[in-house]
Amino acid sequence: MASKRLEEFWEATLTPEERERLDQIKINDLGFGYDIFGLNKDWMKTAYAIVKLFYEKYFRVESKGIENIPTEGRVILAANHSGGIPIDGAMIIMDVATKLNPPRLVRAIVDNFAAAMPFVGLFFYRVGQVIGHRKNFEVLLQNDEAILVFPGGTKDIGRLFKDRYKPAKFNVGFIELSLLYKAPIIPVAVVGAEEQLPVIYKWVKLGQIFGSPYFPVTPQFFLGGPLTNFLPFPSKYHIYYGEPLEYYKYFSEDTVENPEMVQTLADDVRSKVVELIQRGLKERKGVFY
Repeated sequence: MASKRLEEFWEATLTPEERERLDQIKINDLGFGYDIFGLNKDWMKTAYAIVKLFYEKYFRVESKGIENIPTEGRVILAANHSGGIPIDGAMIIMDVATKLNPPRLVRAIVDNFAAAMPFVGLFFYRVGQVIGHRKNFEVLLQNDEAILVFPGGTKDIGRLFKDRYKPAKFNVGFIELSLLYKAPIIPVAVVGAEEQLPVIYKWVKLGQIFGSPYFPVTPQFFLGGPLTNFLPFPSKYHIYYGEPLEYYKYFSEDTVENPEMVQTLADDVRSKVVELIQRGLKERKGVFY
């Protein structure tokens, strides 16, 4: 049961239509307000109200192909990752919750190091994000959830600006689970995140102090040091959702025992994402508008 202050906050920040949409989103409540991973609907609604400002006013997100995402049933969204910090994941989740009818909550698979960070990890759990353990992924699929993965991993998000829009080689775990659980894959491209925090140097030793593989140094670092390093530029986001890839219709479950074929399928998804990226770069009018 939401507190009176939370109700007042939602009334001040969300329209009646938005509150109604969010109320439509169902969670697998264990009976006391949380799902098995710690997702809480009040936290989810509050996070939506906060992120809404950045989604609408700061990054001004536009998207195409939202109709390619099924409104029910298990599905895997596979996207390129960039921007130094995972703002792109938040914008994809917001976009689906805002535009898909009926709305769905997308559950992002996050790296272990991020979820282990003080306060950050708890926040991720409460708003629906899940640690990237294979068993967790399987439980989400069994529960017919919409899952967001970044197959390029930390290699992708830590890419230097000179290598922008060149996704790293995709890991194969999501392909194996797609075949085993017969889950369609939606290739997703994000254009705009590369320019929000251009990574010009990866400071490994400083990153290790914070429990991260590296500390991404951006141009903002020279304005005010660590305090401004993660202040993103207001680059405009363009998100593209491709048509579902249903490899399980053509390849049996035994394909997971063939590493070369699994990697070939992962490479095929990556190629679809790259095609969408190139489309986005061609169609956008500028970085900030």
